[in-house]
Amino acid sequence: MSTPQQDFQKFLDRQRADYRRALPEKMAHIRSLWNAVACGDGTAPQAELERLVHTLAGTAGTLGFHAVGAAAKALELLLEQASSAGQVRLSPQCADIALAVAELQASLPADEPLS
Repeated sequence: MSTPQQDFQKFLDRQRADYRRALPEKMAHIRSLWNAVACGDGTAPQAELERLVHTLAGTAGTLGFHAVGAAAKALELLLEQASSAGQVRLSPQCADIALAVAELQASLPADEPLS
C-alpha cells in the first residue's frame, strides 16, 4: 500500500510527463502567434501570445522545467516592454523577441524517455 506522499509524487510525475509531451505543441502555437504578430495581423494574436507565454513561464517552472520557465519569462518581459510602447512588431525589441522565441524553442527538453 502506498502512502499519501507516494501517491502525490506519482500524480506529480504524471503531470510532468503530460506537460512535457504537450510542450512541442505549445511551442508551435507560440511560434504561430509570433509569426502573426510580427506580420501585423492585429492585436488578438498579440494578447493571446502574451497570455500563453505568461502561463508557460509559470507552469513550466512549477513543474520542474526551469530552463523553459526562465526562457518563457525572458520572452514575457520583452513582450511586456514592447506592448507598453505600442505594437510589438514595430518596437525596438522586435528582433530581441524573435531571438527569445528561438531561445525558448532551444530550451525545450530533448526527446528522451521520460523517467
